[in-house]
Amino acid sequence: METRLTIKLPEDLRRRAKAVAALRGETVSDVVREALEAYIAEALEEAEDVRTVDEIEARLAQGEERLSSHEDVWAEIEALERRGELPD
Repeated sequence: METRLTIKLPEDLRRRAKAVAALRGETVSDVVREALEAYIAEALEEAEDVRTVDEIEARLAQGEERLSSHEDVWAEIEALERRGELPD
């Protein structure tokens, strides 16, 4: 089901949306819908990233996680390689 939504746009933005629609053979509504879908998807992904970071920071603060330096990670990888324990 579709719902009608009325928005106010600066004239320049309306003109650019109309130009994109013409280039694609679509309607301005199609262009705006696609742009809004992309914007919302990105905003939701960003919110999920922030939530994940917050969870990790909380676990770090509680001592449930630890951070390793770049050098420590490479040292561990090299040790695994020397012992032949790296996956193929």
